[in-house]
Amino acid sequence: MTENRKSTNSKQKSKEELEKEQEEKQHKLESLKKAGNIAKEVKQFIKPKIKVGKNALEIIEATESKILELGGAMAFPVNLSINHIAAHYTCPARDDGLSIKENDLVKLDIGVHIDGYIVDTAFSVNFNPDESLQNIIQATEVAVDAAKMMAKPNVNTREIGKKIESIIKGFKYNPIKELGGHQIERWIVHGKKALPELGNQKGDIMDEGDVFAVEIFASTGEGSVHLTNNSFIYELNPYSGRVPLRRKTSKQILGHINKKYKTLPFAERWLAKEFRMGVAFGLQELVQQNKLKAHYVLAENKGVFVAQSEETILITEDGFELLT
Repeated sequence: MTENRKSTNSKQKSKEELEKEQEEKQHKLESLKKAGNIAKEVKQFIKPKIKVGKNALEIIEATESKILELGGAMAFPVNLSINHIAAHYTCPARDDGLSIKENDLVKLDIGVHIDGYIVDTAFSVNFNPDESLQNIIQATEVAVDAAKMMAKPNVNTREIGKKIESIIKGFKYNPIKELGGHQIERWIVHGKKALPELGNQKGDIMDEGDVFAVEIFASTGEGSVHLTNNSFIYELNPYSGRVPLRRKTSKQILGHINKKYKTLPFAERWLAKEFRMGVAFGLQELVQQNKLKAHYVLAENKGVFVAQSEETILITEDGFELLT
C-alpha cells in the first residue's frame, strides 16, 4: 500500500515538473521574442541618428532611453566603439566629449533583456570613403548570414568558425581572434559555449534551446585586440565570497548592483546618477576585493579600422530562429 502511494506521488510530481518546465520554456520564448522586437525597433530608431558631429553620449543615452521606453531593460551598457576601438567603450561618468568625426567607422552594440532573457545585436556605420574600407561592413554581414544558416542542433561551432574565417579573409580583412560569438544564458551575456571567429579555435556543440549571439568582427589590422587602461563597464563576480569592505559607499553600491543589475554588466555613469559621491573609490575597492570584474576597453592598434555585426538566434529542432 505504501509503495503504491509513493509511486502515485512520484507520477504526480513528474507531471507537475513537466508542466512547470513547459511554462518556463514558454516564458523564455515569449521574453526572448519581446526583447528581440525591442532591439529591432531600437536599431531602426537610432541608426539614422548616427551622424558626423554627433556626441557619443547623446547617441548612447538616446539608445538606452528607447530600450526603457519600449518596455525593455538594458542587458549591458550600450557600446559605441570607433575605428580601432573594437569593444567595451561606453561613455564614462563624466562625458569625455567623444563625438563622431569625418572618416570614422562606428560600431553600436546593444543588449536588451526581459526578465533576464537577453538578446545582443550590433551594427556598423562607415563615414570613411577610403577604398580599403569599402567592403568591411559587408564582410561582417555576409559572415553573420552564413553562420546563421549553419546553426542547428549537433553542429560544432568550430565548423562555423572555419566558415566565418574564410569569409572575412576572402574580403581581405582579418577576424579578431580574442572576440567572437557566444552562447547567451539567463542573466549571463557570455554563456559557457563559444562561437569562434577562427577555425582553429575550440568550438562547442549547439543544442536545441540554446541562444547564441552570432558576433563577428573584421579588422584591417592583425586581427588581435589588447586591453586599454580604461574601464567604464563593470560586472558582479557571483563566485567571490564575503569580503570586508571598508567604505560605506562600497557596501551601498554592492547592494544596489545585487538588486538592480544582478550578474549583468552595468555602467559607471549609471551608478553616478544613483550615488552623488564616492562612486570611483567604491568601484575601485570592489574590484580590488574581487567583488566586481572590470571590462576594459578593447582595441586594435591605432590606425586600424574594425567593423562589427551581430544578431541573436535561438537554436530550434531543425535549425534556428532569428530573434533580432
